[in-house]
Amino acid sequence: VFMAENIEYLYHYTNIESLALILKNRTIRFNSLDKMDDLQEKETADIKNIGQFCYISSWTDNPTESIPMWNMYASLNLGVRIKLRKNPFVIYDNTAEEISRIMKASVADNSKGQQMKTLIPISTMLKDGFISAQALSRQILYKVEYTNDVEKLYPHMLKIDGKQLELKFDNLGKHKNLHWKFQREWRYKLDILPFNININQPTEELIDGNSKTLNRIIHGTEMQLFPYYDMIISNEAFEDMEITLSPRIGGGSNLIVQTLVEKYNPSATITESSLVGFI
Repeated sequence: VFMAENIEYLYHYTNIESLALILKNRTIRFNSLDKMDDLQEKETADIKNIGQFCYISSWTDNPTESIPMWNMYASLNLGVRIKLRKNPFVIYDNTAEEISRIMKASVADNSKGQQMKTLIPISTMLKDGFISAQALSRQILYKVEYTNDVEKLYPHMLKIDGKQLELKFDNLGKHKNLHWKFQREWRYKLDILPFNININQPTEELIDGNSKTLNRIIHGTEMQLFPYYDMIISNEAFEDMEITLSPRIGGGSNLIVQTLVEKYNPSATITESSLVGFI
């Protein structure tokens, strides 16, 4: 289920080094589930190594500063908390030809003014040989559900219906153990699967190649295409950024943040932590 409720802004705790890269590159980095601090995340009931194809960026909806979050993800001395409007990413228009290649529709049908806006350009997916359902639907933001339900924590990924095999990626990366409830996490999620959509290849070869890829994914031998994936922040969201300094930030670190913001995002706001003097 796509969930966005009435949240307008989300918050991300990180260190100054990561902030520097976010500001310079105007990107948010999505890391795969096998890189998460919660080791349960990448596990499923039936397929090994599949967490590597699920890329996420973790945020929280809690506007009140959290001491555990400062400690775990930013540090009390050298961290920042970034506030960005939800779904801050660039949305791309695609040509009728690109849409037809991925939707198996004819160019003629698509040229009747039909538009398809995506979070990753279709041309990029074609060129790099992958597909991402969330990038196509633009529904990438989910509220994490905290649970002790083993079925949800270790989901069944494979659905077999007669001779039909289906991979249920929907089940991955949306649930965490109750121990993590303090995070109040919302996450952006992109499943990025190796998939060849080269229309210059004979159909049989295409189907055969993709079937072999699917088979390797199911057997845990296929490798991810990227160790991480960077998504570009839109200009409006970028300029609207607010950066809260960690509670015990030193003068030098404060200066680094001020300098970075002046250089790369002068319209961003820098605020002092509400915990200064309390911890």
